[in-house]
This record gives sequence, structure tokens and C-alpha cells, in this order.
Amino acid sequence: MIKKEDLLKELREALVAEEQSIPIYMKHLDSAVFWTGWDLETITKIKTLFSTLARESGRHKIIITGLIERIQEDKRNAF
Repeated sequence: MIKKEDLLKELREALVAEEQSIPIYMKHLDSAVFWTGWDLETITKIKTLFSTLARESGRHKIIITGLIERIQEDKRNAF
């Protein structure tokens, strides 16, 4: 079991890490693949995968935020 405040702390840290990392990856993706020398097909696949990752990250943020809200409202002190 984990204390409510410890769980909330971990979820908030995970949320911040995700919010900060994905935009950084997306920002540097173009310059990173440019220097690899990979063919256009490979670069396109990578960009598509990162776009999917960014979109899924947005969905994940909504889920984590909802989870945080539910845990905050819950009367239990351990999960």
C-alpha cells in the first residue's frame, strides 16, 4: 500500500516529466534526424511515430489529471 500523499506526489512528478519531455523531443526532432543521414522514408516513419507519441501523451495527461483529482477527493489515506 502507498500513502495518499505519496501517491499524489508521484503522479504529479510523472505528469510534470511528461509535460516537459514531449515538447522538447518534438522541438529537436527535425534537427536530430537531419544529422543522421537517414533516407526520407525512415525520417517520415520516425516523425509519424513521434507525432503519435505527442498525441498519446496529451491523452495520458488527461487520464493522469483525472486520476489525481479522484485520489484527492477520495477519503482513504492509503491505496
